[in-house]
Amino acid sequence: MTRTGLDLTEQLGPFVLADTPTETELDALRAWLPGRRWFPVKHGSARIEPWLSVRFGDGSDPVIHLLRVQGEGEPVVVQVPVVRRTDVATDAPERIAELDGTVLIDACYDPVFWASWLALAQWGEADSRDGVDTDLAGARVLAVEQSNTSILFPKVAGGAICKVFRTVAVGANPDVDIPRALVQAGWAGVPRPYAWLELASSEHGIDLMDLGVLCEFVDGASDGFQLACAFATDERSFTDQARDLGRTVAEMHLALARAMPSAGQTVGLEWLRTELRRRARGAVDAVDALGSRARAIEQLLAQLGAALPDAADHLLELQHVHGDLHLGQALWAEDTGWRILDFEGEPMRPVAERIRPDLPVRDVAGMLRSFDYAAAVGQANDPQWALDAREAFLAGYRAVLPEPDAEALAALEQDLVLALELDKALYEVVYEANNRPDWLWIPLQAVDRILTQAHG
Repeated sequence: MTRTGLDLTEQLGPFVLADTPTETELDALRAWLPGRRWFPVKHGSARIEPWLSVRFGDGSDPVIHLLRVQGEGEPVVVQVPVVRRTDVATDAPERIAELDGTVLIDACYDPVFWASWLALAQWGEADSRDGVDTDLAGARVLAVEQSNTSILFPKVAGGAICKVFRTVAVGANPDVDIPRALVQAGWAGVPRPYAWLELASSEHGIDLMDLGVLCEFVDGASDGFQLACAFATDERSFTDQARDLGRTVAEMHLALARAMPSAGQTVGLEWLRTELRRRARGAVDAVDALGSRARAIEQLLAQLGAALPDAADHLLELQHVHGDLHLGQALWAEDTGWRILDFEGEPMRPVAERIRPDLPVRDVAGMLRSFDYAAAVGQANDPQWALDAREAFLAGYRAVLPEPDAEALAALEQDLVLALELDKALYEVVYEANNRPDWLWIPLQAVDRILTQAHG
């Protein structure tokens, strides 16, 4: 889906150029940023330098700083909207630093930023801002751990969520274009995007950069992970919900194939094996606890494809997928059923990897991993709880696929799905080691289970 950005050098559209942060402001940001959950460098030192700063063309005072962050890998650009205010509580979550008698704050918490964002964003073809209620009453930043910052607007467009992307890159963000494509294809399983904020500057080599998206708020919905954890804690079976979720994910894959056809791209088994080995070795190098498991991991990946039936070859066809599917990316409501969100892909992966077509089975493996997390966090007493949820999800997924696909997927469960589930578990090991070390045991336990299942 092609979109054309706006040229900053001609001072068009929603932005005008602004001054980059002063040395005092930059020092404050350098001290504040490493403590943010969404900051991309988790270990070691990071060099943080100004790259580009803009402000809204309506003359409001927030400034959006795009800062280049250099850690051990490739540089990453982070978005930090800021504004100066007075009378900010010392324990306010938006507080960055006190400077020259004012307080530098994260503008994502500021009503002026909200109003300018809504007024100057690009609204979808069927959602012209004219006539849309943009009442800010009850608006608030959601206090949840995530890689972006979400702002709830209960009165805007009948209820909406604004996601401010914290890590940004040149090119269209899939969390804007993929839901738009799905809605246009007639699939109702995704919250509808209303508006998005674009930046472009030929001077800085930016043909298009998405800074955020405003989407439909699903009223009365429960977070899928929290719902599953509650079921696990109460020792209630999650099989009905898991089966329905499997159907929804299969419908999503079919809708993605219609909405964003990938021209019959395929992947060879040897390429896939090489790619999985590369990612696995990166995980082993990053986390010491995986060192003792490295040999078994290599052995599992060497076996990939040995039992692959000829009838399953077409499952190696690539298409656009979710890319980071787990229970936390799904909402469940009594009247609408499951909705899938957050199509950015795994935030630790390079953007080029996140937007390219992939295997639908990768999404399946991601959701299977999520049931293990729900069982662990919900402290399910019976290990069968997660196993039953996994089987129900797979049964629901197969029930929607064309018959040859369903049969082939069943045949692949001990091979391709297992390898991709291992790939996801290794990603989780690195993520938890960097972000939530107290949860590291959850994916490590899964790695051991998968290796035992493969070699047992």
